[in-house]
Amino acid sequence: MKRKREGFTLVELMVVAVIVAILAAVAIPLMSANKTRAMATEAEAGCGTIRTALRAMFAETSNYTVGLNGSLGTAYAATALPGIGAGDLDGRYFDDGCYSVAAGATTYTITCSGAASGATQAADVSGVTVSLDDDGAMLKTIL
Repeated sequence: MKRKREGFTLVELMVVAVIVAILAAVAIPLMSANKTRAMATEAEAGCGTIRTALRAMFAETSNYTVGLNGSLGTAYAATALPGIGAGDLDGRYFDDGCYSVAAGATTYTITCSGAASGATQAADVSGVTVSLDDDGAMLKTIL
């Protein structure tokens, strides 16, 4: 009587191991890029908060710089805006010091730079910059 052998050969196991290694080599960089983009959403949310404060100020005064000290086009800290206090924009990756607003009478640009972050996980977003202008155009730079 012949015995029937069951199981996998060494060659079959090696082929499976190589396929798994190739898939891992492709998937890991894609997933880490998604992680950085997900971190940038915190900056987008902060820019949206600042945009809301700017729109409220414009609705009351018809000017984005009324009440701010300095000349038109000057970059302001976000906490200089009415309705945004110290700590309001603090998060895990970005804090108040990351956000700046360059405002004219009828235009503005909000910028959040991860390089300026002092938040707990700031090292993870040092190459992330998010900008939002008065037209709603969002520009993300992720290095």
